[in-house]
Amino acid sequence: MKRIKPNEISENLSEEQLETLAKMANEIPVSNDWIECSKKLNERQKCLIYNKRRELRDEKEKKRSMEMTKEQRAEEDKKWQLWYSNIDADSFYGNMGQPETPEEFRRRYGVWPPGYKEE
Repeated sequence: MKRIKPNEISENLSEEQLETLAKMANEIPVSNDWIECSKKLNERQKCLIYNKRRELRDEKEKKRSMEMTKEQRAEEDKKWQLWYSNIDADSFYGNMGQPETPEEFRRRYGVWPPGYKEE
């Protein structure tokens, strides 16, 4: 893969530079070249690079989706439907939006949380 050195970065990034920097930013583990380049970039340039990174990811996903056969697409849809149908509302899927106290849990769901004794 083509690399860009920090001293090659200009104020106005070309499309080729944007794509190369987006690919460098997407590498795992993060390369030292990207770390050095990111120190020299301003916020506007970083925003352009991350937008390009998102475009590249979306193109890759779209290409993967287009290359799927009908059977593969049906199988993937079936997996997602199975996952959605087995979601348990009381299971833990992260803290966002979850009640923080037993009282809040009761207000939201109409019952006390499992294992909690009202006194």
